[in-house]
Amino acid sequence: MQPIRALAVATTVLLGVTTLVDLLALVVTVERISLLSGLVDAPYAIDAGALEVNDDAYAFFGVAQSGVYILTGITFLIWLTRARSNAEALTAIEHRRDSQWVVLGWLLPVVNLWFPKQIVDDIWATSKPGHLPVNPPHPGALRSAPRSWLVRTWWLTWLIATFVSLIVYRVVARGESPISDLMTARTELLFAAPSAISAVLAALIVMRITRFQEDRSPSSLASAA
Repeated sequence: MQPIRALAVATTVLLGVTTLVDLLALVVTVERISLLSGLVDAPYAIDAGALEVNDDAYAFFGVAQSGVYILTGITFLIWLTRARSNAEALTAIEHRRDSQWVVLGWLLPVVNLWFPKQIVDDIWATSKPGHLPVNPPHPGALRSAPRSWLVRTWWLTWLIATFVSLIVYRVVARGESPISDLMTARTELLFAAPSAISAVLAALIVMRITRFQEDRSPSSLASAA
């Protein structure tokens, strides 16, 4: 068993920072919608200075969000890799995906629509005390294992916030014009809630799985005895 508490805390903090940055960016986006709506409706009456300030803030938070997302994603994948290794040590049952998919499953198109959820589902099932027998009767037991509503809801909000919004962006954000910029800003506003919910649920999953594994660690069992 490898210790993962520090990684779990770091991942949770970064998910919180991600949510905070997203909320600050949302404030800028709301102002942007108002300014761009005024620009479309009455181009000669708009405050050019306010629009320029908003453009700068919008660009800044775009860079900030990308940086925080990358850092959070790397930390989460390190935690997930270690949690998978611990889960394999705790329960002698073959997971549905090989260990290389813990990272590759997020990066490769098409399979990233369901492989990561399967991996988290299996880590949850093999880590939670009493969720599966210690020596399962058949190697495919994880295919019929009970699923967590927390993992299911997290993955649904992640798909909406990431992939559905990407599709919408490609439809509405065509060309460079105030109308196109306005549609893009409105799309960001629409998918802000799923993104924030996904981050909160991810933090809960990280801490729950970490607690499951700690409760089943040899040191914890020895203390209980």
